[in-house]
Amino acid sequence: MLASVGLESFLEPSVECGVLPAALSEGVLTRLLGDYGADVAVPNLGCLGQEQFLPVYARVAAGVRAAGLRLPVHAEGFAMLASDKVALHRIARQRGWPVPRAVVCAAAGAMREAVGELGLPVLVKEARSEFHAGRHYVRDIDHLDRVCGEVTYPVLVQQAVEGEEFAVELLSGASSTVAWPVASLGRLDGDCAPGKRVRVAPAELPGRARAELAATVADMVEAFSPWGPWQMDLAVTDDGRLQVIELNGRLSGVSNMSWVSTGLDPHAAHMEAVLGRAPRRRPRAARVALELPVYNDAVLPPAPAGTELMPFPGNPANPGPLIGGYQRSVLGVPYERAAAARAWLTGLPTGVLLNSPEEAADQLERGIRALGQRGQPGQLGQGGAPFIV
Repeated sequence: MLASVGLESFLEPSVECGVLPAALSEGVLTRLLGDYGADVAVPNLGCLGQEQFLPVYARVAAGVRAAGLRLPVHAEGFAMLASDKVALHRIARQRGWPVPRAVVCAAAGAMREAVGELGLPVLVKEARSEFHAGRHYVRDIDHLDRVCGEVTYPVLVQQAVEGEEFAVELLSGASSTVAWPVASLGRLDGDCAPGKRVRVAPAELPGRARAELAATVADMVEAFSPWGPWQMDLAVTDDGRLQVIELNGRLSGVSNMSWVSTGLDPHAAHMEAVLGRAPRRRPRAARVALELPVYNDAVLPPAPAGTELMPFPGNPANPGPLIGGYQRSVLGVPYERAAAARAWLTGLPTGVLLNSPEEAADQLERGIRALGQRGQPGQLGQGGAPFIV
């Protein structure tokens, strides 16, 4: 296990640990793989700095294949889409994928013209940035002027979408793509911090948005050949239209809900695929997974009988919960235990959740409605049914 931080305290003693070089490049990575004599190398794309390294991994994988080393990663075309927001916007417009109105800008003057065309508020996104940075929700001209002097160009100036935010995680192999249940991330806001909201899986999309998502995923798979985990952030506008907000070449913060809802951990499924094994089963929602942002110094009471409460604190590779003041616990709720879970949520004392118990209860109800559709013939975003390309 190679990392930029020490992981010895987090892993079993049998795992050998090493330190990644401070600066990775195509040549450095190729030599590193040769030095370790690895048969298979798997990047952890959730670690800081790895997401922007996707195109390099794709090129290295092609170069080391002749030596018998497997580096199972996305093809270079998909890697570019998933790591460059400007490239994603341009390709989406060419192929007819539903994305918000936006303008690519290479200088401050162009940003001001774009705002004049799109109106405020807007999202300003640097083309290549890590998941925690490089985006700004701009409400007024004074804020725009400050952002113009802070960003690295080019940037995408994107119309701020009003509506509900969703996410879906997928795993692609040589012959098929499967999806975990679509998750609701709550209503879009100017904080751009969905991890602070109460989130739930499964969540049902409106019929039109569901069809648009299925068609977009199918075209992405056919045209750009993803291999491994990937994830999409979506919005459904107040008039029911789908908008693709982001595309990431990794699993995301909703993985815990994906696991709790289906019983199939997407990270474990990815490792099975790396070893050439098909998933044990298709991911289908069996219960509602409700993610609750909980203050670090708060203690949740025992979960109701028949439900399961799983805490997900931080670790050395993901210190966010340790320094952000809160962690995210996931409550697994079978359909028949909805009333007990609702009573538990509304009875929580103040100062435990970042959000109100009523917001949590509303999201639980949304998940229960979607779970109730699980017996119907499935498409992506309907009742948590698996999607297979």
